Amino acid sequence: MNRVRAVLLIAAGALGLGMLVGTAQQGSIAIGTVLQVLVGWSFVACGTYMWGRRPANRLGRLMITVGMLWLLGRTLTLASTPVVYTAGLWLTDLWAPAFALFLLSFPTGRLTSRVDLAIVGIFLFVTVPLEFLWFLFLVLDNGLNALGIAPNASAAHVIDTIQRYLISIGSVLLVIALGRRWLRSSGPVRRQMTPVLVGALAILLQSASWIFLSSGTRLEPLDNLIFLTLIAIPIAVVFVMLQSRMARADVADLVVELGETPAPARLRDALAKALGDPTLQVAYWDAPQHRFVDAAGVTVELPEDGTGQAVTMLERNGVQEAVIIHDAILLEDPGLMASVAGAMRLAVENDRLTAEVEAQLQEVRASRARIVEAGDRERRRVERDLHDGAQQRLISLSLELQVARRALGDGGDPAVRSSLDRASEEALAALAELRDLALGIHPLILTEGGLGEAVESLADRTLVDVAVDIGPERYSPAVEGAAYFVISEALANVTKYAKATKATVRVRGLDDHLSLEVDDDGIGGADPRSGSGLRGLADRLAALDGTITIVSPPGGGTRISAQIPTIQPMQAPV
Repeated sequence: MNRVRAVLLIAAGALGLGMLVGTAQQGSIAIGTVLQVLVGWSFVACGTYMWGRRPANRLGRLMITVGMLWLLGRTLTLASTPVVYTAGLWLTDLWAPAFALFLLSFPTGRLTSRVDLAIVGIFLFVTVPLEFLWFLFLVLDNGLNALGIAPNASAAHVIDTIQRYLISIGSVLLVIALGRRWLRSSGPVRRQMTPVLVGALAILLQSASWIFLSSGTRLEPLDNLIFLTLIAIPIAVVFVMLQSRMARADVADLVVELGETPAPARLRDALAKALGDPTLQVAYWDAPQHRFVDAAGVTVELPEDGTGQAVTMLERNGVQEAVIIHDAILLEDPGLMASVAGAMRLAVENDRLTAEVEAQLQEVRASRARIVEAGDRERRRVERDLHDGAQQRLISLSLELQVARRALGDGGDPAVRSSLDRASEEALAALAELRDLALGIHPLILTEGGLGEAVESLADRTLVDVAVDIGPERYSPAVEGAAYFVISEALANVTKYAKATKATVRVRGLDDHLSLEVDDDGIGGADPRSGSGLRGLADRLAALDGTITIVSPPGGGTRISAQIPTIQPMQAPV
């Protein structure tokens, strides 16, 4: 293929140079001659490039045909041999149907409707059978008509007039067809139809030139403008192709944008922007209903062939997941569609993995919350069992011992009295220790009186002076439990390690979370990594999506802050 394209380029170059040399031999070379050579060269060169970049598309070869007919016909008309000269004239006119075919088949190189085929047929009818009849009667001043077997100027003029009328009708139909196609097209097609619009302009200018020529007036500037317009057409084709290649570079931006896991509506907008197709749709496969739906869940019908729209399917392991419905013209750049489809496939896969990870995280959070809740329930059960069981037995034992001691009076054995007194004291001490143990497990006052009363009771039992600023509002058991144990652990550290003289507890119930702070004036320097108490509290708060912050500069006291998400606080019971 490379050799064929190289030969065609060399042949086009030789024909162009031959045209310039032949014109120079007959006189001076006008600017119009140079422009005509450039018309042929631009079609052949751009067509060769197009053929090399998209070998499956017929448009490149069609452009080469247009350029070669243009150069070959005009070069042969410079010869003085009748057969060569006549062939040159015929090839010059045969350029018109080839040019019409190029415009109507753009950008695929294939005609898509019977109307387009009929328009090309008009041009072929004019340039093949009518052209042959015209040559039979044509009388040339130079006598180089090899087909002029029945010279008749009148008959030749009639046929030429019919040809001009038919060419004019074909040109008007061609411009109308191109205009309707442009108006009905979407954004991508309109941008790609720039060469076609330039070609329509060239046809209109050529029609104007024929009108002036029929009246005996030849405008060289108008002809030069037509040549410049024709030169611009293949250049515009290459520019459109390069634009599509640049669109592939935009896929990198698309990947970045899709990597942010956009909402379905933004996903559609991102794809439409990357492809330049505002009509683009994204539909997702609904397996239970066996249908495609859009982001809103509305059923989407896939377009049929011939509607101007195409479907790019996205599959995973052979199972369809989504489709991109877009303008069919985008299939002419399979690399672009493959890149965009790959980017969206990554986005869909990313969404799927993100959803799976999020579901797993939600399950982990729920599991941690269930563990904390189960622990709290178990704490309350143990506290109730201690309160209703062992604690009540110790109280009964203490009372029995006191009754026995009073019954013995002062006249009994001193050793027995002393033993009863010690037993009573031990029972009271055991009861106090059991109460402290129950409070550490889960204070009954927290369940019955709420966070405010529990914190007040906790402050009263602390050895340092504790100021409490807390309201009477009630919260969920999990939130109250987490807040209570944060404050309890903080005050325990104040007593054991801070060497503080006073501490402050502040609790505020805000709209969406509970905020608490515990400050002391101790020595500071607390390190949460050195003990398990605060780390355990951090884990407990994390189960509720809460956070804990410790600020403890050496010599500057310690501040422990916690934020616990919650609902609106419940009013304290009356």
